[in-house]
Amino acid sequence: MQLRLPAVSLSLLLCFSTQAEQVGIGTYPAKIVPEQVAVLTLTERGVVTDFADPNTRLEQGTVVAMVNKEKLAQEREDMELQLARERINKKDELRKLEAEKRRIVFYLNLTDDERKFAGDFLAADGSAPTHESLADLAERMDLLKRELSTIERRKRSEWEAKSEASTLKMPFTGRLQYNITLPQDKSKPFENTGMVQSFATACDDSAYYITLNINASELTQLPAENFHAEVKLPANRKLIGTYAFRRVEKSGSGGDMLVYFFKLPTEEHETAHSMLGSNARATLIYEAGEGVKRVSKAELAMHPGAANCENWEELVAVAHPGHYVVLIAERDIIICPESATTNH
Repeated sequence: MQLRLPAVSLSLLLCFSTQAEQVGIGTYPAKIVPEQVAVLTLTERGVVTDFADPNTRLEQGTVVAMVNKEKLAQEREDMELQLARERINKKDELRKLEAEKRRIVFYLNLTDDERKFAGDFLAADGSAPTHESLADLAERMDLLKRELSTIERRKRSEWEAKSEASTLKMPFTGRLQYNITLPQDKSKPFENTGMVQSFATACDDSAYYITLNINASELTQLPAENFHAEVKLPANRKLIGTYAFRRVEKSGSGGDMLVYFFKLPTEEHETAHSMLGSNARATLIYEAGEGVKRVSKAELAMHPGAANCENWEELVAVAHPGHYVVLIAERDIIICPESATTNH
């Protein structure tokens, strides 16, 4: 008998239950990934200093590099001197306006007879101070104060934006890898010529996952929480990840792919971190339900009725009457009693 099926074929789940029967679906290319990754890029050219220790876990907000630190410090000092001069100039203008305000108020409080002897208070054209001129003066004084506040706020904002663009910080708590060759002497600067596209990579190590690209529609229709993934390690060890979530991502060619994420236990984080970027192989395990039966493909193919069957489903119906196919895996076929399908 030649069964017309691929090496790994899958059929829809026909029954569900509570007791788990673990079935190896197959082995797939896999990746170990952290909770999140961020590529840090320098947008300014110049001298780079203030490197962090990449061998330690860094808190969110930790400075990992600064460009032109001394130049920024000098620019800030120049800014503070400029603002100090602006404050002095504005205060001089305000004092003159205050003096003028006192003269106008004094004049306005004089009687008509007293004003006849107050010629010094008149303007060059002979006009006398009025309540309107007093209001205009108050408006000019308020404008000067607001101008000073606006200048200070704008100058500081410009400097802070430049400082922010020149400073790289950890976007989250985790680990850091510099993608450049650091100076042997950490106190020595590194010259950024603008050619470095990826200066450092930050890794959120709060969680690690085994990821698998699963595109078989028969698999994606099964309850995702019934899957887990295993990666073999030396010394008969395994990384075992439990299903966490799945999402659609873009492949290298730009197409869509459905990626399953299997979360690893905390005690395996160090091992997982050491495997970042490597090409792994993971076995996908499915936990079938109560009442299911595992049948070896090799044994099933030896059944006398195999020669007359076109596919595994037909052979199961002959060899195990009253049973339906739950899942066709790499080496086994999982079947369940017909009665179980009516109960579920």
